[in-house]
Amino acid sequence: MKKNIVFILLLSMIATFAHAQEVYNSSGKPGYHKKTKKKKGYDPDKLIIGGGLNAGFGGGYINAGIAPIVGYRITRKFSAGIGLGYQYNRAPTNYYSPSEPDKVFYSKANIIYPSVWTRHFLYRNIFAEAAFEQNFISISGGLNRYGVWDNAKENIMASCGLVGLGLSQPLGGRVAFYGEIMYDVIQQENSPYYGRPIFRFGIAAGF
Repeated sequence: MKKNIVFILLLSMIATFAHAQEVYNSSGKPGYHKKTKKKKGYDPDKLIIGGGLNAGFGGGYINAGIAPIVGYRITRKFSAGIGLGYQYNRAPTNYYSPSEPDKVFYSKANIIYPSVWTRHFLYRNIFAEAAFEQNFISISGGLNRYGVWDNAKENIMASCGLVGLGLSQPLGGRVAFYGEIMYDVIQQENSPYYGRPIFRFGIAAGF
């Protein structure tokens, strides 16, 4: 059987008029400087929610998936979180059956991959990212050891350690588009990223 195969530290502007002092703004009119308090503990405004979609079709090939993520901005530059992705792949093969000469035989794979990730901004919108994925892969369609086509499913696993760089582009408010290129440094034989770089794109709120 074949084995082919992702700080906005919110300053809570709580007015403390008892400690307000008079200041002058650019118009020369007096205003008030309001002290702010830094929230302690969990802050929902530091929550990151997002993810990516992908889809490709043509020539009998299908490659589609979804990868939502959730995370938390720990500092102004550093965030971490978890993800859960799903990917479906279908590819035609060159297998020929004399009894079914017009039939196209496909190999298929379903991949579920929970992950943990960390992201650190290095300079302005440029960030470094590291992630660990555990890929649960179900494959069907391929030649068995006797050289005969077999649609039986085979379940395999692959651990992937991804590292890379990315770029974030704000879209307005707390929403940003991001793209990244990563590489699997573990390179297990069953890794869906074996021997190739990974390009990913997505949108996240709070990024």
